[in-house]
Amino acid sequence: MNIKPPQRNYNLTDPELIMFGYNLCQNITRDQLQFTPRGVTAGNVTSLHALVAAFELFPQDSYYQADVSIAVEAKDNTRSALDVKVRDVVQCAIIKWGADSPKVRKFGTSDISKYTDKEYLTACRQVVTTATGYLADLTPVGLTQPMIDAVSDGADTFLSNLDDLNEAITQREIKKGERIADGNEIYSFVSQYCTVGKIIWDDVDETKYNDYVIYPTSYPGLSKPQNVLAHWDPGDLAITLSWDSVLGATRYEVFVSIVATGSPSGNYNLLNSFTSSPQMIPPVSGKRNYFKIKAKNDTQTSDYSDEAWVEC
Repeated sequence: MNIKPPQRNYNLTDPELIMFGYNLCQNITRDQLQFTPRGVTAGNVTSLHALVAAFELFPQDSYYQADVSIAVEAKDNTRSALDVKVRDVVQCAIIKWGADSPKVRKFGTSDISKYTDKEYLTACRQVVTTATGYLADLTPVGLTQPMIDAVSDGADTFLSNLDDLNEAITQREIKKGERIADGNEIYSFVSQYCTVGKIIWDDVDETKYNDYVIYPTSYPGLSKPQNVLAHWDPGDLAITLSWDSVLGATRYEVFVSIVATGSPSGNYNLLNSFTSSPQMIPPVSGKRNYFKIKAKNDTQTSDYSDEAWVEC
């Protein structure tokens, strides 16, 4: 199930917000004599600094994406090992009755390599049930109870791997929401204190006034999109692709690389251009779908974002 993250209230990257927060604390401390009568105390500055420091230590999305990748690798390894166990069982039936026999088709493995993970798990359970029913018939051609048990145990492990993968995906989405919520909390204080700072120094000291301007009037370059997240559950009609907004960007180009499951990304091709996040992207079934994003405006283009991917 998709977890919708909160709306991001600031148009900075997380590193930019962290740096601005630290600088703001220094500037308010410098100007504490002017801020205190307006309700911004040294204690407020200490609290803001603590929030920024904690936010800086919050793991970035790549940390949780790595957990997803680890879970996918474990799941894929289990499936590969289980393929061998299933094939050993079904081949006994083929020896006994021939590949085109209705009894062999009863095992339900004719296109098993194309099955989604959930379909694959169901097929493995069906192999166990069918083989158990035919055990007496297939014993003379090599089928044993331990072979059936190996498929059953492998299916149990595969189910556990799928649960671990879903948990890793969910945890990644939860942490993205927590990171945005923490950033929004910091930004609310930053906005409040910067408003006070601009009021204090308006028409008094232009240099100090500019210390409290959050967004510059010109952009030296577009930052690459941060926190790119791709999510898809079996049965979903589309992949949910999301990313953080970029200061100065007016649109975002989404690039896609479609490769075999378990493979690294290949060549990227432009999929489409969008003005906002999230977007619903049609999946390519039976493949690993990789995505990268560039931020753009009329004169500038950012670097590629980090990769995000799902297997459909």
